[in-house]
Amino acid sequence: MSYYDGFTPTYTFSLCIERSDRVLVDTTVEVKATAEEIAKAKKTIQRLMNEYAPVAKAPVPADDPVEPEMEGQAPTSSPEQEGETDPPPEKKPDGARGLLHLHCKECGRAFTTFLREYQTEVDCKCGHQIDLTAPLAKFAYTCPYCEQTRWGQTNLEDPDITVRCKCGGDVNLRWVPKSREYQN
Repeated sequence: MSYYDGFTPTYTFSLCIERSDRVLVDTTVEVKATAEEIAKAKKTIQRLMNEYAPVAKAPVPADDPVEPEMEGQAPTSSPEQEGETDPPPEKKPDGARGLLHLHCKECGRAFTTFLREYQTEVDCKCGHQIDLTAPLAKFAYTCPYCEQTRWGQTNLEDPDITVRCKCGGDVNLRWVPKSREYQN
């Protein structure tokens, strides 16, 4: 148990997956101490582990018997014997990454998050999963408070939206059909 505020005990679940010098996933899920909330948190952590943890390859025995070649047939060669071939070019992964301003259709909550790696869905605090494979609208703005330029994606479809900047200021954005993105 992480802490007790006198009224509601909570549990905190954390997951950090790093590869070399890159952090793939670093998340913390804090839930109330109910069986339902704990099950949701465990499911979230398990889903992230399944998506980002490396898959262990089965070891190949060194004393693997080699099939004898049949008489009268030319020996066949495998790609390993001929040399390495270039892997196919990587396609863009499904989902989204970067700055996201999302709206949960289940509870109506709007929130902003930053994803370092591509993900296909994000969990809202209510437990609903928001699909990131659906088309997302782009947004770009220059904050009037800190004068920083930021951009990202959103699943909102309203003509006007409000995004909270990293500095804490609210920035009103309007859909601009010509550029096909929200701008201030």
